[in-house]
Parts: sequence; structure tokens; C-alpha cells
Amino acid sequence: MENKDTFKNAVDEIRSLNCLISIMQNYNMNLKKDNSGYYTNCVFHNDKTPSLRLSDKGNRAIYHCFGCGEQGDIINFICKMENIDNITALRKAYDILGRELKYSTINDNKVENFKNFIKTNQSTIIKNKETYNLEEIYIYFDEDKKPLYCKIKYKNLFGKKHFITKSLIEMDIGYKYGDHKYFEQCKKVLYNLLEIKKAISKDDWIFFVEGEKDVETLSKINLPATTICTKKWKSSYDEDLKNAKVIFIGDSGRSGQEFKNFIVEKLKKCCKGLKIIDLPGLENIGDGKNKDVTDWLESGKTSKELLQIVKKSLNILDKNTLQQDEDGIYEVIDKIENEEVKESRRYLTNFQIIDVTLYRNEDNKDQIIKLNIKSNHRQSIIEADARLCFSDLKIFRRYLGIDYIFYGEIQDLTKLHQWIINYFIKEDISIFTRSGIRKINDEYVLVTNKGTLKSNGEFDITRKSINTIHNIDFTNLDILNKDEAEILSKYLFNFNSKENIYNTLGLGAANILNTFARESSMNNLPILQDLGESKSGKSKVLKILRLLFNDTNPGISLSVLTDFELLKYFDETYLPVFLDEVNISKVDNCKINFLSNHIRAIVEGYENTKVTENSTLQKFTYNASLIISGDEEIQETAIKSRSNIVWYTRSDFTREGKESVEFLCNSEDGSNLLRRFSKSLYLRVLNYYIDGAFDNEYLVTRFKYDFDEKLYLSNSTEINTAIYTMMGLELIYNTFESLGVNMNNIINLEEASNIIINNLKCNVLEESQNEFKSDYEKLLEDINNLIYIPDRKIRLEENVHYRILPDNIHIAFDFKSIYDKLNNYYKQYKNDSEKLLNYNTFIKMISKSEYIADLDPKKHYRAVKIKTLVEDKNGLPDYIIKHKMMFILKIDKVKKLEMDNILPIDYNEG
Repeated sequence: MENKDTFKNAVDEIRSLNCLISIMQNYNMNLKKDNSGYYTNCVFHNDKTPSLRLSDKGNRAIYHCFGCGEQGDIINFICKMENIDNITALRKAYDILGRELKYSTINDNKVENFKNFIKTNQSTIIKNKETYNLEEIYIYFDEDKKPLYCKIKYKNLFGKKHFITKSLIEMDIGYKYGDHKYFEQCKKVLYNLLEIKKAISKDDWIFFVEGEKDVETLSKINLPATTICTKKWKSSYDEDLKNAKVIFIGDSGRSGQEFKNFIVEKLKKCCKGLKIIDLPGLENIGDGKNKDVTDWLESGKTSKELLQIVKKSLNILDKNTLQQDEDGIYEVIDKIENEEVKESRRYLTNFQIIDVTLYRNEDNKDQIIKLNIKSNHRQSIIEADARLCFSDLKIFRRYLGIDYIFYGEIQDLTKLHQWIINYFIKEDISIFTRSGIRKINDEYVLVTNKGTLKSNGEFDITRKSINTIHNIDFTNLDILNKDEAEILSKYLFNFNSKENIYNTLGLGAANILNTFARESSMNNLPILQDLGESKSGKSKVLKILRLLFNDTNPGISLSVLTDFELLKYFDETYLPVFLDEVNISKVDNCKINFLSNHIRAIVEGYENTKVTENSTLQKFTYNASLIISGDEEIQETAIKSRSNIVWYTRSDFTREGKESVEFLCNSEDGSNLLRRFSKSLYLRVLNYYIDGAFDNEYLVTRFKYDFDEKLYLSNSTEINTAIYTMMGLELIYNTFESLGVNMNNIINLEEASNIIINNLKCNVLEESQNEFKSDYEKLLEDINNLIYIPDRKIRLEENVHYRILPDNIHIAFDFKSIYDKLNNYYKQYKNDSEKLLNYNTFIKMISKSEYIADLDPKKHYRAVKIKTLVEDKNGLPDYIIKHKMMFILKIDKVKKLEMDNILPIDYNEG
């Protein structure tokens, strides 16, 4: 002890008669009691008649043998029994009584003095011109807690380790290093030996790990653990681990596997129980190299999770359960040979099980089991229906195929089934058919193909979707700090013109809200169409949007998709489908019609039914939203009105814009910042847009920016587009603000709302004004489209079908011959829903319009010189000039329509 008083105080706490009795009973002494007190046979001489008596004098219990004269207190008794010193006897007494000895010993002080000396004088060392800093000092003690040797750990700035292992020689105030010979001669013991021996005596399981750091980690969570100082096994370890039940946890990497192979073979020979633990996910921590149980626990795992893994691990020395080796799975049975009972192995298979993964589909309740099995010839993963796999021998053998054999009967298959459930399910994964933001167990979460992101930021890799429409992984992905967020915000709002940025980012980010939109009473999200000429940057913009969703998959090309595949995509996710290379002129009309129908169904929330390969009907729901990148827009009013169309041109790219795109799309730093920002976007949505907040936000946005007033000529679809575009922009704005960015310096939201309106008026409303034109006006514009149509049989020609009159005020049309062309045009190029206006109706309607040259019906027609197709004397086609009665319209009125082919924009009326 530090001094005599502390030693005395420690003894005083255990000097009672009851304590002395407990100690003697621990040495198997049978005490009896009479009127004088307790007595027993003396253990210090051959005592045939009980002559050792206990007494309690002055609150101090003593023993006295009237035969041999031995006497003393509790400490004297243990010293005599064990032939040890007083301090060791005191520690022994406390161990037997199950009490904690709180007093320091001289040895304890000497150890601390030694550690302090190292920390003060040897905190850094130089090796091969590299500086190593002291990290930890580990002391190996014998059973009497006597320090034998130490292992000192150093590490340099690059994480490289260096160890110094030395024997310890006791001095007056501490310890010093012994030489190499002294170390070789000193007894080698297990690290943390005292605690290990206690656990073994209680028949508790102990942990065996690769390093002292891991022992200390496990000790802190009250799990007894040990290791050895070098990769050399000593015979003394066998004795220390006799009757031990050991759980081995190795490190990742090649050296960890080598150490595991070495230690396990040694432990098999000296232990009575052995479990080998491969920590799940260890290889996914950091770079996955040389990771250990400390790294695993520091990654967020708990002792409860560790103990659950231990519970599910096979004791490979238990003869009462199935076991396996390189020849297969077997059970240990007793056989009688020559009247002797001998152990024998009965093999059930020619393969061993490496691990098993179980997938439970929460959407359709399917269960899939993947058995990773290995024989002497090959290794395979067998995938099977978990509900059928173990129900019948024939079914199980059919799944195994020709390379793997099951020898057993049905009862053996049941036994194997239970064995697998108990010990080999490495991962029990909840899977989902549909990905995206979903409500699961009353909580909104983001389900991806790599895991599930919860509202608290946890990414659970045991719950994932099975579709690969997107590749979204938040493993080891942290949110941005303020400086990183400021860098990203400046690049993100500078990659193109304000008009294109606000409309693209706004409606693009709003797609995150798709789930809430479909659950609400509000209209669904419109389609985002990013269109433009080749090399205008629209594909790069699509990549920015994908990264904004943390989707690292490439965009999906329309040209390689079937209609069924596209329908399946729309059904299996609540996230946007990113459709690239939508080049209308290069895709057949059938595919464009399919896409048009899909767009209508997405916005309206329809369902679809298809006949599957086995002739059953399968219902598909349009759950996804859609983002398109292409060269041209679909020339259909219903599609335009359900979209926000953003046009990109090469001229939009400034030098700053090109730098932003280069950073965001082509640099690892930029892509990483976008992906990490996406986590903040998702978390904001998961935490904010709940309990009716979405509906409220939609209505607030609608009236906050006066969209009804600003789009008074529009129907509700364009107002809906403006609202969602602004909601997405505010989502990005508020997320950056939450990360510490002052967004007022980057974007003015009121200005942005006006820019969004102008884009809709320019690219959507102007293109869809046909809704407000009469049928005869639409027909005039169709006539204009026939001027340059590639099909010569339908094409109209100037001075044949129409003519601008010499006064440059009027234009003449031969509507009768034009109508023959229109009939063919509608049959070949228009949808079935679009019908050609009856000729007589058309003439009546235009005769009463503002386009007519004169209200007098007698002046509607005029004889005009035009070319007329005839046959010459050789029977060949030829044109002659002749007069023909043609319908006369006013040029200045006609020019208000889209008649730029007939009346070019630069046409001067003279």
C-alpha cells in the first residue's frame, strides 16, 4: 500500500468474522458452531480432532489452533495458505469476497511512475528519420499483478505504427527496461490476465482480439478480453486458457486473416468453447483496411449489437450441434467399436456454409435466401425462395444443382434449416420494390438501393430497395460545413443564365416532394424538360440534377427503353426518372406516342395494366415524376402545358458558367459537395414536409408570389408549374441557409419568381396559345407547317397552292387543293384524337373572321394567276400559268398567327 494506514484501512473493511468464515469456506473448510463459537479441523497440521477456533476480539476476527499454535487474522490465513505476501493476500481476499479494492499498492504507484517517465521523456522517438508520437503504454501483469513486461505503441503522422516491447525490472520508485535476454527469460502471460482468470472461473465467455487497444475498448464496456504481445504462442497460454470459452474477433485485411488462422488453431486445442466472429460491415469502415472491433464500435455500433452477434455465432467446439469442415456439414455421433465408444462424423452435405443473407420484401412479402456455400471444388451463391427452399428434399436439391450434395433425410433438412437460422444469417435485410420517400412504420424515410435514410440522419443498410433505377448511397457521407456550403452555392447558381438556373434547379429540386404531392389534394408535379441544341450543356445540367438527388447512375436513354421498361420505372420509384437523349426526330412515332401517354399519366396520377409473360394482369401505378433532357420538345399542347420547358443554347454559357459546370460535373470535389448537399435536402424534406405542412407550403407559395394574378391568361396547369418550381427553389434556398450560407447575397426570391413566370410565358404559354385559338386558326397554322414538310406528296408550294398578291396587302389560298394535302397530313402525322375540321365548316368560319379581305361574300374569292399542273404533249407533268378563283385574306392579320413559313418574319409588306 501507499503506507501502513491505507493497508490497515483496507484490512479493516474485511476483518469481520463473517468475512473470515467466507474465506475459510472458499478453501473447503467445514466450520461448525457450539456455545463457544465456530471451530474446525486445522489445515496447517494433521488435525484428527477439531482444534482450530475462531473468535471476534475488538471487531477483529482471528483464528487460533490449540494443536499446532497457528494463529492470525484473515490476511495471515491467506498468506499461510498461498505462501504469498500481505499485499497479494489482501488482493486475493477482496477477489474471493467479490469486493473492489480501492486502495493503491506500491506496485501500482511504481507502474504509474514508470508510465509518467515514458510520457515525459520518451513521448516521441525518431526511427528511419521519421517522428513517431507516443500513443499508449500497455503493461502485462502476472496473476499476482506483478508487472512483467510492457508494450509501448507509437504512431507517425501518416498512421504508421511502431511498437517497443521490453521486460520490466523493479526499482525503488518504479521500473526500468530489461535487456533482450531478460525479456526472453521472463514468463509470458496473456494481457489482462487477472480479469480473464476471474471470467474463466465463473464459466463466462471471454474475448480474444488482435491488439491491446481492443482489449481496453472491450473492458470499458465490461466485456473481459485478452490478447498476446507477439505472434508467438507459448505453452503457458494453454494453461491459462484451460476450460475457457473464447470468442475470437479478428481485424480486417490480410494480416488480420493470418492472425485469425494462427490463433484459432491454437485455441481449438486448449479451450472448451470457441466462437469466431466476423463483424458485419467492418470492411466498409473508412478504407476498410486493418479495421478492428474498436473501429467497429466507434462507427456507432453498440455492445448490445456485439452481444447479439455473439449469441448468433456457432460454438465450433460444441459436439451437440452441427459442425462443418472443408468436407462438408456433419454431426458428431457415438459409435461402438470393440466395446469402446468412439466419436464419429456423419456428413449431411459435401459443402460448408460461408454465410447466408435473407431478404424480406416488405412490399409483396416475398422472402429470398442467398446461401454462400463452398465445396472442395467450387464456391457459389445459391438464391432460393426462402418459403419453399427447406420444405422438401427435392426442392432443396434442385436449388443446389449438380455441384452440391445433400445426403440427409427430411429431418436432417429441418435440422439444417434451424442451424442456418441460429448461426449463419449474416444479414437479415428488409427490401422494398419501390424506392424514394415513403412512409414506413409511421415515419417518412428515403428508401434507396443502398439503404434507408431516416429523418435523424441515420443510414440503415439493412433496409433497401431492389430496383436499380437510381444509385443512391449515403454511407460515410457527411453534411456540408458552412465553408463548403458557401463554395457549392456560388457554383450551383452560376452554371448558366438566371432563367435557366432558377427554372431547372427549382422544378428539379421540387421533385423531392413528389411523394407528398401525390398524397395531398394538390395537383401533381409537372414535367421538367431541359432542351437545347447539341453541346449546349443540357446533359451536364441533367448530371447536376442527378447529383442533387445523390444519384450516381447515368441518365436513362429513351432510345434503348421499351414501353414496358419505362412503365416499370414509373411504378417502382417515387423519385424522378431522369430521361436523357429524348431526340424527337430520331425516335419513331410509336415511342413518342408512348412517352406522351406516360407524361399525361404521370401528371394526372393514372394507373396502367399490362399482361405479363405468364398471361396474368399486372397493375402499374405512376408513382415517379419525370425529368427530360433532349434536343426538341414534343409538339403537343397537352404535354407542353404539363411541363416547365427550359431551353439551353451554347451562347448561354459564359466563362464563369463553364467553370461552374466543370467543377460540379467533372471534378471529384464538386460532385462530392453536391452529393453531400443532397443529404441536407432530403433531411429537410423528411423533417419538415409532414403533418400537412406540404399542403400549407403549396398554398403559401401560390399566394405569396401572386401566381394567379401574374398568370391570369393561364389555366391551373401553368400556375401549378410555377408553384412547384418556386417551392423547389425555396427548398434549396432554405437548406443552404440552414448550413450557414447567407442566400440573400446569391438570389433574390421575388426576382426569381418573376423570372420563372417569364420563362413559362415564353416557353410554355406562347407555345400553347393554341388553346385560345379557334379551330380555323389552328388549321391555318397547320397549313403553314406544310410548306417545308419533307413529304413531297403533302408539301405545299408557293404560286401553286397560295400566292402573295402584288399589292403586298393580300394573300390568296386555294383551300380546295390544300384540303386534299391536309387530309393526308392528319392521317399520317396527327393523333387519332385530332380531327380535321370539315371543309365547308372551315370556309364558313373564316368567312366571318377578321382575316377575310372583304366582308362582302362576293369579294371573298378573286381570280389569281397561279401555276397549274398539267400533262404536256409527251405525257409528262408540267406547269402552266392560268387564272384560278382563290380565297383572299389580309396579310397583316394572318401574320398574327404562326405563319412564318408562308410569311417569313423578315417579310416587308412594302
